[in-house]
Amino acid sequence: MPLAARVSDYRLRPDARQRAGDVVSDLARRYAALMNECAFAGALRERRVARDRYVAFISSLYPAVVGFNRALILSIAKVDHVRSSSFLGALAEQLKEEQAHNQLWRDKLTRFGVDHERLYSDLETYRARFTAAQLDSMTDATLDAVTDDLGRGASGNWPDAIFPDAVLALCHLLGWSATHDEIGYWEHFASQAGIEMVIWGVVSATILPAVVGNPELDLGPETTQWWREHGQLPGAKRAERTDEEKHLELSRIALNRSEEANADVALVASRAENVMRLFAACLICQDTVTRRFPLARYMGPHAAKG
Repeated sequence: MPLAARVSDYRLRPDARQRAGDVVSDLARRYAALMNECAFAGALRERRVARDRYVAFISSLYPAVVGFNRALILSIAKVDHVRSSSFLGALAEQLKEEQAHNQLWRDKLTRFGVDHERLYSDLETYRARFTAAQLDSMTDATLDAVTDDLGRGASGNWPDAIFPDAVLALCHLLGWSATHDEIGYWEHFASQAGIEMVIWGVVSATILPAVVGNPELDLGPETTQWWREHGQLPGAKRAERTDEEKHLELSRIALNRSEEANADVALVASRAENVMRLFAACLICQDTVTRRFPLARYMGPHAAKG
């Protein structure tokens, strides 16, 4: 089925009173819960994931990190800069913050001795091997796989890939959604907002408890700051909200207020759910991925030793 025609089998069936932002938030909570229940998340919380497997995990997710930001940049062209000038200003501010967040991820990789430039070059070289139609086809096959079973995020639909299928498919789907003429802006916006909502739930419940204070994984602020920006330790209180907390609230409000988004809530939520399924699979497959990821290829001579 062509990607433009793909919508998930939307099961929540919102009633007429449900707004798009609230429905996407509900979906995000569901997928965050599924991710927090997976074996890899449990091993993280119990601090049974060794440093090399953890570094393989954050390295394997790097395409999703930069792919999210690239899609945000591309999608801005869909916004009416006259009728939505104030909203566009908010998006421009978010883009600045997301650029900074991408750098925090690179700082984290660097602190663990990972050559992120080589990671990115390998990603670009790999993607360049395929036509747009082939990328669409592999993404579609991966969507089918993870819709059937969220554990099938690394099933080999992408040949000879270093990165997991789900990560590559998510990266492609976001960029495609950001630019495709048949996908409305709010369908795409809901997809990116849904990912951010899911991230908050997973980082708060699993990643921060696993990393902060763990001598194997917490090597100082460079290795924890991205997580701290995207979640909150259970029971912890902050003097003010992070940029990401502001994004989450603004995204929900924007979706609830948008006439276009609420003209077909089920369609908007279905697009978002496809993306959330892929994102959930990115974590759920890590039990397999971290054991076979070619981490040595990316480790520099000054890899962290403690």
